[in-house]
Amino acid sequence: MQWSEYTTAERLKTLRSGMTQEGLAEAADVSVGVVRKLEQGGTASLPSLLSIASALGTDIAVLLGQQAPRRSMDRDERAALRTLSAAAHDAAIGIPADTEPGTIDELRAVVQQADAAYWEGRYTELGALLGALLPEARARYDAAGSGDKEAAAGVLADVFQTAGMAANVWGSRDLAYAALTYGRQIAVQAGDDLRDAHLAATTAWVNLRDGRTSQSYALAVAQAERIEPKMSEHDPDRLSVYGQLVTNAAVAASRGGADPDTAHEYLSQAHAVGARLGTEHARGRHAQPYGPLYAATQAMSIAVALGDTGGALRLMDTVRLDDTVPLATRARYGLDVALTHVESRRWEQAASTLEAVCTMAPGWVRHQMLPGVIISRLTGVSVGRLRSLANAAGVSLGVR
Repeated sequence: MQWSEYTTAERLKTLRSGMTQEGLAEAADVSVGVVRKLEQGGTASLPSLLSIASALGTDIAVLLGQQAPRRSMDRDERAALRTLSAAAHDAAIGIPADTEPGTIDELRAVVQQADAAYWEGRYTELGALLGALLPEARARYDAAGSGDKEAAAGVLADVFQTAGMAANVWGSRDLAYAALTYGRQIAVQAGDDLRDAHLAATTAWVNLRDGRTSQSYALAVAQAERIEPKMSEHDPDRLSVYGQLVTNAAVAASRGGADPDTAHEYLSQAHAVGARLGTEHARGRHAQPYGPLYAATQAMSIAVALGDTGGALRLMDTVRLDDTVPLATRARYGLDVALTHVESRRWEQAASTLEAVCTMAPGWVRHQMLPGVIISRLTGVSVGRLRSLANAAGVSLGVR
């Protein structure tokens, strides 16, 4: 039975999971009567539905059956997402937190810890870190004097960026957009153009995950033009952010945001930026590192999107990733390799590659849609092996 075939009452009961009706009502700031009415088949106002969806850590589209929930969200992750949502909105509004904030250096260290948890797929830990970090970073920003206001703003903007990345992988697009917008507002107020562009690059990536390829392409192109480095400039931070933007433009173009020629044009720029950097580098040691290896992984993604199986096969023979590329990025490249094997009717190689991805990034893979696509297209592979792969990836064999 498809998610859309359930009633709103049934969907709400499923999403509520371990929460009581009273607990949900309190979290959503609605009366318990509203929750009970919905679960008895009644209706509620749009503001109430939005509040309930937010309290459940999901989008209203999921609650109303227009979009399926993330299959892999367990109870701990749902709780972490609810905590993250409340912390992000409170920090944006500036609601005072009953906390003594750490120093800027201490907070930066925790931001790095949260960033590492994101890339390694430790999402429950990530949610707990961000839930505590957001109010502290906001408190430090509010208490900062003129001498350290810019540094405090940078920390707060970076926390919002990681929060947006976390919400995106959990499938909570509304929260992802909100967190990234909050971060951009802080960066703009601080006059930090590069950090603003970096947050915009992440927003463009969320657009891609949301199927908004035209918006992703337009945003990435506009921001790339705004911060394009001069030929004589060798600031690795600026090159890294610019590289991400032109790469996002290329990926968005390959997926329908523009035409294939445009995708190849921006991909050529991406390779050139990677070559100028020479190695993987993350702006401020934060978020996605950019360099020649990341550009190569995205070239693979673009080849797959454009149906260029020959090009993808050639890349498979030349790309060799190392530990300078984050685990999640290596795993995503692995899914593209598996898809290429599928297109080449190499069923066992595809299954083995997917199995390797599930083994190396078990937390990450359960939040991805591509494993389901790959499994649905595998033929000539034993049912027992398919069942094992589906279980590891958090996918129902019903997708076949």
